[in-house]
Amino acid sequence: MPAVDHSEARARRPGRPRRRTTDEAITTAARDLLAERGFQAATIEAIAVRAGVGRNTIYRRWRSKEELIADALRELTGESDTWRGDDLYAQLQNWLGDWARTISDPLLGRILASVLGELQRNPVFAAVYADRVVRPRRQALVDRLRDAQGRGELRSDADLEYVADLLGGALVFRLLPLGLPPLETDYAEELLNTIWRGIVPR
Repeated sequence: MPAVDHSEARARRPGRPRRRTTDEAITTAARDLLAERGFQAATIEAIAVRAGVGRNTIYRRWRSKEELIADALRELTGESDTWRGDDLYAQLQNWLGDWARTISDPLLGRILASVLGELQRNPVFAAVYADRVVRPRRQALVDRLRDAQGRGELRSDADLEYVADLLGGALVFRLLPLGLPPLETDYAEELLNTIWRGIVPR
């Protein structure tokens, strides 16, 4: 009885690890197209061509364009998810500084206008972006604040949901096309100092 070659079956086995370089090529292509042409023109077909892969390669990794773009944007700002510092103030200071540098990146600035408009027009993208990007990061911040509040580092009556909105939302607000001055290098620290005075025990 001839031997059976199982190599092809093993190659197709579900759960096989993805090639990281392929994922990076796809998400980089998605971000570049967003910056160059906007959300509507960043189709799966255009992303596949730019990344040098087939459409099926993308669909094996992401079920929709909305999921792909949300993950691509999450990667772009991923360095800002790192918490560093020995105490809460230092951690928040580093976190806000990282965010200020990240959102000052010209690439993100070009992407932002297209994404903000699409979030309002496209409820599917808004839901995916909230689930994959906004809520996890906001919850991580609230959890860190809650731990500090439990240790007595923050006022017991401080509303941590509002504090998270102030810390995370102020920087993004300064990026909107409202004619506001650009982010200064000390803006994040001054923002934290202003908020900190209202949430630490007196």
